[in-house]
Amino acid sequence: MRQCADTILMVRPSRFGYNSETANSNVFQSKSTQNGISEKALQEFDMMVSRLKRENIRVLTIDDNPRVETPDSIFPNNWVSMHSDGKVITYPMFAPNRRLERREDLQEILVDSYGFQVREMIDLTEWENQNEFLEGTGSMIFDHVNCKVFMARSIRSSEKTLESVCNWIGYEPIVFNTKTYNSQPVYHTNVLLSIGEKFALVCLSAVAENEQSFLMESLEQTGRKVIEISEAQMFSFAGNLLEIRNHRRDPFIALSKSAIESLHKSQIKSLEQYASLLPMDIPTIESIGGGSVRCMIAEIFLPLIQDQIHIRQVTSEQDLEKCFQLRFEVLRKPWNQPIGSERDDTDLQSWHFLAETNGGKAVATARLHAIDATTCQIRYMAVADEYQGKGIGMELIKAVEQVGKTKGLKRVFLQARENAVPFYLAAGYNVIEETFLLFGEIRHFSMEKALY
Repeated sequence: MRQCADTILMVRPSRFGYNSETANSNVFQSKSTQNGISEKALQEFDMMVSRLKRENIRVLTIDDNPRVETPDSIFPNNWVSMHSDGKVITYPMFAPNRRLERREDLQEILVDSYGFQVREMIDLTEWENQNEFLEGTGSMIFDHVNCKVFMARSIRSSEKTLESVCNWIGYEPIVFNTKTYNSQPVYHTNVLLSIGEKFALVCLSAVAENEQSFLMESLEQTGRKVIEISEAQMFSFAGNLLEIRNHRRDPFIALSKSAIESLHKSQIKSLEQYASLLPMDIPTIESIGGGSVRCMIAEIFLPLIQDQIHIRQVTSEQDLEKCFQLRFEVLRKPWNQPIGSERDDTDLQSWHFLAETNGGKAVATARLHAIDATTCQIRYMAVADEYQGKGIGMELIKAVEQVGKTKGLKRVFLQARENAVPFYLAAGYNVIEETFLLFGEIRHFSMEKALY
């Protein structure tokens, strides 16, 4: 079992704001009278998604339902967890207005829209009738490698409900108490504890004094390096971070700008031994919502349906539009480029290629254009986030090259983004030289390959 997900789910909020139903148990929240809070939160959300996608992290975004009052919908990790054996668990929520965040169409979204296998839906929401709550990976920190789950007791984190979860997934519960702030314990475990592949970060001083040794020993037994943070750093959300991977399995630690600014150089250096740090600037979300980066991410460990992929040359206007849409989603939208920037004047003189699932979902595209009588160029090579790292790109480029050969072309040329250079090297291309920066930040290299 992997500790870190390479695909995550985020919910784009429609009515973000201060939630009075959660404020009494969440001392991290701050009420504000400033205008435009929802718009500012939405801007912060979009910038965070774009930042993650730039590192080739698969981010699946769904829109919140604008017809219901859900000020905390931006924090989906509290109502769902998705596991590698195909289980999807929905959780009992403390605040009645947060229960409206749960999506009845979740299984349809995961299976039909993104091709994940959902073998079992486990609904624990009946615990709400007994005033027993467990708010997902806010309440629980999973150690998937050692099959353990850590939980700090609070009004939102019930030991009875935790035992039910552990029975379903076969994990060992490790439960502890925390200090109280304004007569309340720490509301969620994930603001004081995070577990990555090779490290655990914890605010030990926020734990009840007589249980600190117990928790430290439990973390050390996992074989991870334990990094401690202070209570002041915890209140800057330094504990609310998450290690995630991109499709190449490169490790990243997502955290907020306020979190990284609170850390000492030695702590930053310790974290950087294990992953690249990705700070996000989300002050509105943190101050008004009382949650940070980790709270905004629901990890997806579900297996993908082994759907056969078909690659073909495009012959219809409808299929060409699918190519343009996929180009935009993968190559332009994450860099805030306008619709239309994914097209150019030579599209009508080019050969276009599309990879689709059995169900007709477009998952990859590329374009081939003849530069002269002997040389062609591949452009707009794009694979949908959730299908990257599965060999589809390699099969697509083989299909594109084969058409080039049938047209009598002898050499293929392309401009590769820096993060795609290893892929093209594996496909037999050679680097010619470093060329230009796209959008002022994406380094490109010219590459070539003989087709004969």
